[in-house]
Amino acid sequence: MATRSIIAKLDDNGLEAIYCHNDGYLSNNGKILDQHYANKDDVNELLAGGDISSLKDTIEDTIFYARDRGEDNKEAITLKDETELLEHAFQQCDAEVVYMFAYGSWYVYD
Repeated sequence: MATRSIIAKLDDNGLEAIYCHNDGYLSNNGKILDQHYANKDDVNELLAGGDISSLKDTIEDTIFYARDRGEDNKEAITLKDETELLEHAFQQCDAEVVYMFAYGSWYVYD
């Protein structure tokens, strides 16, 4: 069974988020995000790929639905605030964990 998560970024342009289907728990996705996607440029590159099946240490190894599986309509979404992010994550995506990059750090909601 999958551990779904949402990976998001909050900045001056708003809030942007993608869905990740597998391994969303802290000891996997949390650790990978903290160790390999710890700056704005890396997070932007990750979000630009859209929804993902499995997060890996590099963009090249990460499995994206659009790039690697040819699926449509898997782009990052824009949300108005953290409340909308959490509603989207927990009610619409059935996510167990939300990771949000803001102010140069990762924040976790579960």
